[in-house]
Amino acid sequence: MFRSIAINETRRPMIRQTLGSLLLVGLLASGAAFAGDSPSMGHTVFMRGQILEVQDSTIVVCIGTADGASVGQELDVVHHSRVRTGPKGIGRFKREVIGKVRIDAIVDEHYAEATVIDGKAGQHDSVELASAAK
Repeated sequence: MFRSIAINETRRPMIRQTLGSLLLVGLLASGAAFAGDSPSMGHTVFMRGQILEVQDSTIVVCIGTADGASVGQELDVVHHSRVRTGPKGIGRFKREVIGKVRIDAIVDEHYAEATVIDGKAGQHDSVELASAAK
């Protein structure tokens, strides 16, 4: 009887590890299934992209339907500039909201066209969902 208990005690950690691994695999599989049906939380809550092109009043941004973009959404324009160089040559940067754009047309799942509605916007500036910046 004592020997049976000893064998069960040595198997218990292995059983727990196996069950934990199965639980983890199940959670990852269910997360992947939900991710395919809707935009990721990062894009719907913290939607961010880059201004790729500026021509007259039309701007092309790297945000599309895959990111949860829709016509009429307003995005803050954020300019990043170097403040100083840190100890290993790594830059220190500041971010400044310099304008606002409105999505006028969705080009495809990756891109949209927008118009400046306030301030300014330049190529390589970032854009992000207006509510995420506050």
